[in-house]
Amino acid sequence: MPKLECALAESQIRPFAEQPALSIVIPTYERPAELQLTVQSIADQLKDGLEDKVELLISDNNSGPDTNGMIRALADRYPRLGYMVNARDEGGFFNLFAAPWRAQGRYTWAFGSDDVLLDGGVGSVVQILEREAPSFLTLNKRAANADLTQVLYTSLNNVPDKRFNSFIDLFCAFGINQLAFISAQIENTEAARKLDAEPYLRSDTRHPHVVAYLEKHAHAPAYYSAANHLVHRVENSQTIDYNAGNFFDYAGDLPRMLIEIAARVGAPADLFERTNGHRQVNSYDRPDVTLVDTVFENMLRALYSGYHLTLGHRRAFEATLAHCRPDRLAQLAELWTYNNTLQQMAKRESEAKQTLAQAREAALNASAMFMQSTAP
Repeated sequence: MPKLECALAESQIRPFAEQPALSIVIPTYERPAELQLTVQSIADQLKDGLEDKVELLISDNNSGPDTNGMIRALADRYPRLGYMVNARDEGGFFNLFAAPWRAQGRYTWAFGSDDVLLDGGVGSVVQILEREAPSFLTLNKRAANADLTQVLYTSLNNVPDKRFNSFIDLFCAFGINQLAFISAQIENTEAARKLDAEPYLRSDTRHPHVVAYLEKHAHAPAYYSAANHLVHRVENSQTIDYNAGNFFDYAGDLPRMLIEIAARVGAPADLFERTNGHRQVNSYDRPDVTLVDTVFENMLRALYSGYHLTLGHRRAFEATLAHCRPDRLAQLAELWTYNNTLQQMAKRESEAKQTLAQAREAALNASAMFMQSTAP
């Protein structure tokens, strides 16, 4: 595939005598304070031989002079830290999909610039990659609030390490909640570079990386690590309307793209019914709550938030539900009726607001007559 690259304003790449096992690439944009802590949490672990096996690289999306100055200072402090600064803002997903092209390592770990890695995290990952050689590795995590003062949960999943024959099997076991979190995913660099990223960069979904993992690694071995070194900051997104937009994405745009790619790579026709819908995975048994349930849940949450699904969403989902549980099409039909009802109500509300605004404007205009005599 064509190399995903752009013009750079500045860069410093650290040379390695031999290809490193892992490149930790940190895509970032205007998060200097968080970025500094992220880099420190990783760079301080690059010792006792790991400094020769692991590349650490900041991929900055033209944040500006304050961030650039801090990046240079960090590079002066840490001899294994390199950086690439885009000449212009290329968008967050460009920075993410470009990570394997910027990496020197056999594996690429795109690490969020506001997340933190606890001691032992780098060594644990390198050990798994060298021992298992998977095409894809996903990690357990813990979560904290935005300023890291409160631990929200100490472990997302409660299942042991497991090697999967294919990424599809891993996808079914964990679902989109696990895979949506960028910092928990590590992939073979060569496999990642085989993807044509442009369709994903033009897509409407907020989670194109989840679908891209499926296209890149569908039938290749994958691994889950229960080791818990990764700290996710919750409610720290730079995206406006974060939760409501995610409800709509999980209900509409993400499933539609996932359906298309699943068919392309030869995933099971009932993938959505096989895939875990639980936010926390506590068993490798076939789930009682599935991705179909997740989509339906988010349809209702999206409707609550003022979003409405399109006919294109419905048709795409109908095609895949035909291969799922027999009652699924009837459930979708009921939800679609509700979607249309709320959409019509919202339209009437908008029209009523417009009529009300016009009436109020007429009242204001009429008030002018009392600025002069109204005597008969």
